[in-house]
Amino acid sequence: MYEDMTCHAFFPTPVWVIDLKREVFEPLNRQIIADLYAMLPERPNIQPGGTFQTDSDLHTFEEFAEFMDLVRAGARGVLKFLKIENDAFEITGSWANINPQSGVNTPHAHPNNYLGGVYYVQTSPGADEILFSDPRPQASVISPKVTEETIFTSNEISVNAREGRMIFFPGWLVHGVPANQSRRDRISISYNIMFPSLT
Repeated sequence: MYEDMTCHAFFPTPVWVIDLKREVFEPLNRQIIADLYAMLPERPNIQPGGTFQTDSDLHTFEEFAEFMDLVRAGARGVLKFLKIENDAFEITGSWANINPQSGVNTPHAHPNNYLGGVYYVQTSPGADEILFSDPRPQASVISPKVTEETIFTSNEISVNAREGRMIFFPGWLVHGVPANQSRRDRISISYNIMFPSLT
C-alpha cells in the first residue's frame, strides 16, 4: 500500500557528552575538591533536600585555570559541530554545586547564555544522573500509553552523570538533578558560554 515511510527529526535538541580520560580526570577531580574546600572556611550547613552553590566566578580563579581550559576546548568542539564561528566566545560564569544526601538541583535553565554545561567531579550510585526536560510546551498535551519509551515519546531524558563527564547543552534547555540517594556528596561544576557580541 505504501511505497515508503521516513521519519525526519526536525528541530532536534542537541546535548553533548564528553568523557575525559581517567588519567586526566582523576588527578583533576582530586585537585578541584581540594581547591573547593580550601575556599570554604568550613563545610557549609546544607539543609536536608538543599544544595550549596559557590559564587559564579570560579572561572576567574587561577586554581581552576586548567579546568577552564578543558571547558573552552569542549565548547570549541561543540561550536565546530554546530558550524558556528567560535573565535569570540567566553565563559560568563562558573560555580560549584555540592549536594549532600537528599540534596537536589531543581529544574532550571541558564538564561542569557548560548550554552550551559556541567562537569561531574564526584558521584556515587544513587547520585549519578541529570534529567533534561522536553522543551516543547505542547508536546505532552496528549500522552497515550506507549509500548516502549523512546526519544520521540519521552518528556524527560536521563543522562548518566559520572565522574570525569562534561556535558554541554543549549542554555535554554531545562534540566535538573534528582535527590542524592547516596551518603556521599555529589559535586559538580556548572558553566556558561556566551558570545560577547550578542550581549
